[in-house]
Amino acid sequence: MLNWNYLETFVLLSENLSFSETAELLKTSQPSVSRQIRFLEESLGYPLFIRSRKNVILSKEGLQLKLKLTPLVSEIKKIILIQKELSSSIADTFRIGSMHEAGQILLMPIIRKFLKLHSQVNIHTTLMSSASICEEVLKGNLDFGFVYQLSESKTLKAFKVIEDRPVLLQSTKSKLLFEERKCLDFISYRENDAYTKQFIEKNLTKIEQKRVRFRSSVNSHSVMLQMIAEEDLLCVIPHGSAAESISKNQTKIIKENLKSNPLYLICHEQTFFDKRKKYLFEFLIQEFKKIDEVSR
Repeated sequence: MLNWNYLETFVLLSENLSFSETAELLKTSQPSVSRQIRFLEESLGYPLFIRSRKNVILSKEGLQLKLKLTPLVSEIKKIILIQKELSSSIADTFRIGSMHEAGQILLMPIIRKFLKLHSQVNIHTTLMSSASICEEVLKGNLDFGFVYQLSESKTLKAFKVIEDRPVLLQSTKSKLLFEERKCLDFISYRENDAYTKQFIEKNLTKIEQKRVRFRSSVNSHSVMLQMIAEEDLLCVIPHGSAAESISKNQTKIIKENLKSNPLYLICHEQTFFDKRKKYLFEFLIQEFKKIDEVSR
Protein backbone atom coordinates (compact mmCIF):
# COMPACT_ATOMS: atom_id res chain seq x y z
CA MET A 1 0.00 0.00 0.00
CA LEU A 2 1.43 3.39 -1.00
CA ASN A 3 2.22 5.88 1.74
CA TRP A 4 0.49 9.27 1.42
CA ASN A 5 3.76 11.04 2.31
CA TYR A 6 5.50 9.38 -0.64
CA LEU A 7 2.89 10.72 -3.04
CA GLU A 8 3.20 14.21 -1.59
CA THR A 9 6.98 13.97 -1.91
CA PHE A 10 6.72 12.89 -5.56
CA VAL A 11 4.38 15.78 -6.47
CA LEU A 12 6.65 18.32 -4.78
CA LEU A 13 9.79 16.90 -6.42
CA SER A 14 8.07 16.78 -9.82
CA GLU A 15 7.48 20.53 -9.53
CA ASN A 16 10.92 21.74 -8.44
CA LEU A 17 13.09 18.84 -9.76
CA SER A 18 15.51 19.23 -6.86
CA PHE A 19 16.02 16.57 -4.18
CA SER A 20 17.71 19.05 -1.83
CA GLU A 21 15.01 21.71 -2.22
CA THR A 22 12.27 19.09 -1.75
CA ALA A 23 13.94 17.82 1.41
CA GLU A 24 14.19 21.37 2.75
CA LEU A 25 10.51 22.09 2.04
CA LEU A 26 9.43 18.84 3.69
CA LYS A 27 11.85 19.40 6.59
CA THR A 28 13.50 16.04 6.08
CA SER A 29 16.80 14.75 4.72
CA GLN A 30 17.76 14.34 1.07
CA PRO A 31 18.42 10.59 1.51
CA SER A 32 14.88 10.26 2.92
CA VAL A 33 13.44 11.89 -0.21
CA SER A 34 15.54 9.58 -2.40
CA ARG A 35 14.30 6.50 -0.49
CA GLN A 36 10.67 7.53 -0.85
CA ILE A 37 11.00 8.08 -4.59
CA ARG A 38 12.88 4.80 -5.01
CA PHE A 39 10.13 2.96 -3.11
CA LEU A 40 7.49 4.52 -5.37
CA GLU A 41 9.39 3.54 -8.49
CA GLU A 42 9.82 -0.03 -7.26
CA SER A 43 6.14 -0.25 -6.34
CA LEU A 44 4.98 1.10 -9.71
CA GLY A 45 7.52 -0.83 -11.75
CA TYR A 46 8.92 2.07 -13.76
CA PRO A 47 11.25 5.08 -13.26
CA LEU A 48 9.60 8.40 -12.40
CA PHE A 49 12.71 10.54 -12.88
CA ILE A 50 15.74 10.45 -15.13
CA ARG A 51 18.78 11.43 -13.06
CA SER A 52 22.12 12.73 -14.26
CA ARG A 53 25.00 14.50 -12.56
CA LYS A 54 23.77 17.86 -13.78
CA ASN A 55 19.99 17.68 -13.42
CA VAL A 56 16.83 15.69 -12.76
CA ILE A 57 13.96 15.45 -15.23
CA LEU A 58 10.67 13.60 -15.26
CA SER A 59 10.39 10.39 -17.24
CA LYS A 60 7.45 9.96 -19.61
CA GLU A 61 5.65 7.87 -16.98
CA GLY A 62 6.58 10.35 -14.28
CA LEU A 63 5.04 13.22 -16.25
CA GLN A 64 1.80 11.26 -16.73
CA LEU A 65 1.67 10.46 -13.01
CA LYS A 66 2.32 14.09 -12.12
CA LEU A 67 -0.61 15.27 -14.26
CA LYS A 68 -2.92 12.80 -12.54
CA LEU A 69 -1.67 13.15 -8.98
CA THR A 70 -1.07 16.88 -8.62
CA PRO A 71 -4.76 17.97 -8.52
CA LEU A 72 -5.64 15.01 -6.28
CA VAL A 73 -2.88 15.71 -3.77
CA SER A 74 -3.78 19.40 -3.76
CA GLU A 75 -7.43 18.61 -3.03
CA ILE A 76 -6.59 16.08 -0.32
CA LYS A 77 -4.26 18.56 1.41
CA LYS A 78 -7.04 21.14 1.28
CA ILE A 79 -9.54 18.71 2.80
CA ILE A 80 -7.11 17.74 5.57
CA LEU A 81 -6.46 21.40 6.38
CA ILE A 82 -10.14 22.30 6.49
CA GLN A 83 -10.99 19.23 8.54
CA LYS A 84 -8.34 20.22 11.09
CA GLU A 85 -9.92 23.66 11.28
CA LEU A 86 -13.39 22.16 11.67
CA SER A 87 -12.19 19.75 14.34
CA SER A 88 -10.54 22.53 16.31
CA SER A 89 -13.94 23.89 17.41
CA ILE A 90 -16.38 22.11 19.71
CA ALA A 91 -19.13 22.16 17.11
CA ASP A 92 -19.94 24.19 14.04
CA THR A 93 -23.59 24.56 13.18
CA PHE A 94 -24.97 25.28 9.71
CA ARG A 95 -28.57 25.95 8.70
CA ILE A 96 -29.87 25.06 5.25
CA GLY A 97 -33.26 25.66 3.65
CA SER A 98 -34.47 23.41 0.85
CA MET A 99 -37.43 22.64 -1.37
CA HIS A 100 -39.40 19.70 0.01
CA GLU A 101 -39.01 16.94 -2.58
CA ALA A 102 -35.65 17.91 -4.04
CA GLY A 103 -34.31 18.34 -0.52
CA GLN A 104 -35.33 14.86 0.56
CA ILE A 105 -34.13 13.13 -2.61
CA LEU A 106 -31.07 15.13 -3.67
CA LEU A 107 -29.81 17.27 -0.79
CA MET A 108 -30.18 15.04 2.27
CA PRO A 109 -27.89 12.23 1.00
CA ILE A 110 -25.16 14.84 0.45
CA ILE A 111 -25.64 16.24 3.95
CA ARG A 112 -25.45 12.75 5.44
CA LYS A 113 -22.16 12.21 3.60
CA PHE A 114 -20.74 15.49 4.94
CA LEU A 115 -21.78 14.66 8.51
CA LYS A 116 -20.00 11.30 8.31
CA LEU A 117 -16.81 13.06 7.22
CA HIS A 118 -17.06 15.77 9.89
CA SER A 119 -18.24 14.47 13.24
CA GLN A 120 -17.95 17.86 14.97
CA VAL A 121 -20.39 19.55 12.59
CA ASN A 122 -24.13 20.01 13.03
CA ILE A 123 -26.44 20.74 10.10
CA HIS A 124 -30.09 21.71 10.53
CA THR A 125 -32.23 21.51 7.40
CA THR A 126 -35.66 23.10 6.99
CA LEU A 127 -37.96 22.23 4.09
CA MET A 128 -39.89 25.22 2.74
CA SER A 129 -40.79 27.13 -0.42
CA SER A 130 -38.12 28.72 -2.61
CA ALA A 131 -39.44 32.21 -1.85
CA SER A 132 -39.22 31.62 1.90
CA ILE A 133 -35.72 30.19 1.58
CA CYS A 134 -34.46 33.27 -0.29
CA GLU A 135 -36.02 35.52 2.35
CA GLU A 136 -34.45 33.60 5.26
CA VAL A 137 -31.00 33.54 3.62
CA LEU A 138 -31.20 37.31 3.16
CA LYS A 139 -32.13 37.75 6.83
CA GLY A 140 -29.19 35.60 7.88
CA ASN A 141 -31.39 32.92 9.45
CA LEU A 142 -30.15 30.35 6.89
CA ASP A 143 -26.59 29.87 5.67
CA PHE A 144 -27.56 28.24 2.36
CA GLY A 145 -30.62 27.48 0.28
CA PHE A 146 -31.51 24.90 -2.36
CA VAL A 147 -34.14 26.45 -4.66
CA TYR A 148 -35.60 26.52 -8.16
CA GLN A 149 -36.75 30.16 -8.12
CA LEU A 150 -34.31 32.99 -7.51
CA SER A 151 -34.69 36.23 -5.63
CA GLU A 152 -33.91 39.51 -7.41
CA SER A 153 -31.69 40.59 -4.50
CA LYS A 154 -28.13 41.40 -5.55
CA THR A 155 -26.75 40.32 -2.17
CA LEU A 156 -27.70 36.68 -2.86
CA LYS A 157 -25.25 34.57 -4.83
CA ALA A 158 -26.77 31.74 -6.89
CA PHE A 159 -25.02 28.77 -8.48
CA LYS A 160 -26.79 26.37 -10.84
CA VAL A 161 -25.94 22.93 -9.48
CA ILE A 162 -28.24 20.47 -11.20
CA GLU A 163 -30.90 20.27 -13.88
CA ASP A 164 -34.05 18.23 -13.59
CA ARG A 165 -36.63 17.63 -16.27
CA PRO A 166 -40.38 17.07 -15.80
CA VAL A 167 -41.76 13.69 -16.90
CA LEU A 168 -45.30 12.41 -17.39
CA LEU A 169 -45.70 9.02 -15.73
CA GLN A 170 -48.14 6.20 -15.49
CA SER A 171 -47.93 2.90 -13.62
CA THR A 172 -46.46 -0.11 -15.41
CA LYS A 173 -49.43 -2.03 -13.97
CA SER A 174 -51.89 0.04 -15.97
CA LYS A 175 -53.88 -2.03 -18.44
CA LEU A 176 -54.53 0.96 -20.67
CA LEU A 177 -52.07 2.60 -22.99
CA PHE A 178 -51.91 6.38 -22.73
CA GLU A 179 -53.50 6.70 -26.18
CA GLU A 180 -56.39 4.42 -25.16
CA ARG A 181 -57.49 6.48 -22.17
CA LYS A 182 -60.82 8.24 -22.68
CA CYS A 183 -60.01 10.54 -19.79
CA LEU A 184 -56.53 11.61 -18.74
CA ASP A 185 -56.91 11.64 -14.96
CA PHE A 186 -54.10 13.43 -13.13
CA ILE A 187 -52.89 13.75 -9.59
CA SER A 188 -50.86 16.92 -9.06
CA TYR A 189 -48.56 18.28 -6.38
CA ARG A 190 -51.02 20.97 -5.40
CA GLU A 191 -54.41 22.27 -6.47
CA ASN A 192 -54.13 24.36 -9.65
CA ASP A 193 -50.54 23.16 -10.02
CA ALA A 194 -48.71 25.42 -12.50
CA TYR A 195 -45.91 22.86 -12.92
CA THR A 196 -48.30 20.20 -14.24
CA LYS A 197 -50.40 22.63 -16.27
CA GLN A 198 -47.34 24.05 -18.05
CA PHE A 199 -46.18 20.54 -18.93
CA ILE A 200 -49.62 19.66 -20.32
CA GLU A 201 -49.77 22.83 -22.43
CA LYS A 202 -46.30 22.19 -23.91
CA ASN A 203 -46.41 18.43 -24.42
CA LEU A 204 -50.00 17.31 -25.00
CA THR A 205 -51.97 17.88 -28.17
CA LYS A 206 -55.09 20.05 -28.11
CA ILE A 207 -57.24 16.93 -28.35
CA GLU A 208 -55.39 15.31 -25.43
CA GLN A 209 -55.70 18.47 -23.35
CA LYS A 210 -59.48 18.34 -23.65
CA ARG A 211 -59.41 14.87 -22.04
CA VAL A 212 -57.46 16.04 -18.99
CA ARG A 213 -59.09 15.88 -15.55
CA PHE A 214 -57.45 16.79 -12.24
CA ARG A 215 -58.74 14.21 -9.81
CA SER A 216 -56.52 14.73 -6.79
CA SER A 217 -53.54 16.59 -5.34
CA VAL A 218 -50.99 15.95 -2.60
CA ASN A 219 -47.73 17.75 -1.83
CA SER A 220 -45.57 14.62 -1.83
CA HIS A 221 -43.98 13.01 -4.87
CA SER A 222 -43.71 9.64 -3.14
CA VAL A 223 -47.44 9.66 -2.37
CA MET A 224 -48.18 10.73 -5.95
CA LEU A 225 -46.24 7.71 -7.20
CA GLN A 226 -48.25 5.44 -4.89
CA MET A 227 -51.50 6.96 -6.14
CA ILE A 228 -50.77 6.46 -9.82
CA ALA A 229 -50.14 2.79 -9.08
CA GLU A 230 -53.17 2.24 -6.85
CA GLU A 231 -55.68 4.48 -8.63
CA ASP A 232 -54.33 4.28 -12.20
CA LEU A 233 -53.73 8.02 -12.40
CA LEU A 234 -51.17 10.09 -14.30
CA CYS A 235 -48.72 12.57 -12.80
CA VAL A 236 -46.01 15.03 -13.78
CA ILE A 237 -42.98 15.18 -11.47
CA PRO A 238 -39.24 15.85 -11.83
CA HIS A 239 -37.25 12.94 -13.22
CA GLY A 240 -35.05 12.93 -10.11
CA SER A 241 -38.06 12.16 -7.93
CA ALA A 242 -39.18 9.35 -10.25
CA ALA A 243 -35.78 7.80 -11.01
CA GLU A 244 -36.04 5.01 -8.42
CA SER A 245 -39.57 3.95 -9.39
CA ILE A 246 -38.58 4.00 -13.08
CA SER A 247 -35.48 1.89 -12.43
CA LYS A 248 -37.58 -0.63 -10.49
CA ASN A 249 -40.05 -0.77 -13.40
CA GLN A 250 -42.89 0.51 -11.22
CA THR A 251 -43.59 3.49 -13.46
CA LYS A 252 -42.85 4.41 -17.04
CA ILE A 253 -42.34 7.70 -18.84
CA ILE A 254 -45.08 8.63 -21.30
CA LYS A 255 -43.74 12.04 -22.27
CA GLU A 256 -40.89 14.23 -21.05
CA ASN A 257 -39.64 17.77 -21.43
CA LEU A 258 -36.52 18.14 -23.53
CA LYS A 259 -35.76 21.36 -21.65
CA SER A 260 -34.59 20.87 -18.07
CA ASN A 261 -35.37 23.04 -15.07
CA PRO A 262 -32.28 24.39 -13.26
CA LEU A 263 -31.97 24.06 -9.48
CA TYR A 264 -29.76 26.47 -7.57
CA LEU A 265 -27.67 26.59 -4.43
CA ILE A 266 -27.81 30.08 -2.93
CA CYS A 267 -26.01 31.94 -0.16
CA HIS A 268 -25.45 35.47 1.07
CA GLU A 269 -22.54 37.28 -0.55
CA GLN A 270 -20.80 37.44 2.86
CA THR A 271 -20.64 33.62 3.05
CA PHE A 272 -17.25 33.35 1.35
CA PHE A 273 -15.55 35.36 4.08
CA ASP A 274 -16.17 32.41 6.42
CA LYS A 275 -13.80 29.50 5.63
CA ARG A 276 -16.06 26.86 7.16
CA LYS A 277 -19.16 28.01 5.30
CA LYS A 278 -17.19 28.29 2.08
CA TYR A 279 -15.89 24.74 2.49
CA LEU A 280 -19.38 23.29 3.05
CA PHE A 281 -20.75 25.30 0.13
CA GLU A 282 -18.03 24.01 -2.22
CA PHE A 283 -18.60 20.47 -0.96
CA LEU A 284 -22.32 20.71 -1.77
CA ILE A 285 -21.62 22.05 -5.26
CA GLN A 286 -19.14 19.27 -6.05
CA GLU A 287 -21.54 16.56 -4.87
CA PHE A 288 -24.41 18.05 -6.88
CA LYS A 289 -22.18 18.05 -9.97
CA LYS A 290 -21.59 14.31 -9.51
CA ILE A 291 -25.35 13.70 -9.38
CA ASP A 292 -25.92 15.87 -12.44
CA GLU A 293 -23.25 14.02 -14.45
CA VAL A 294 -24.77 10.64 -13.59
CA SER A 295 -28.30 11.74 -14.51
CA ARG A 296 -27.30 13.07 -17.94
